[in-house]
Amino acid sequence: MEISIKIASREYDQLRTRIPNDSAGREALEHATRIDYSLGGVLFEGYTFVCDEYEARGLQETAARYCPEIVPKIQEAIRLAKSAGHKIPTPH
Repeated sequence: MEISIKIASREYDQLRTRIPNDSAGREALEHATRIDYSLGGVLFEGYTFVCDEYEARGLQETAARYCPEIVPKIQEAIRLAKSAGHKIPTPH
């Protein structure tokens, strides 16, 4: 299952400085893509990255200790990925 997580620049920096080098999610963070866009006049500056559930759980564990405001975003990304995986394909 592929999980896409989007977090603000400040959150990314917090998580990246706290996650251990041997953590499951470290590599996913290292491959994050910087994104900047405006939606309805509100500028979003942050990062997006893709990981599997094991890596997401490792990121969530680190976030719970050092930057708990990120935990709901990780949980929501996992939930969305799981619900997308359970959709029944429609015939063409």
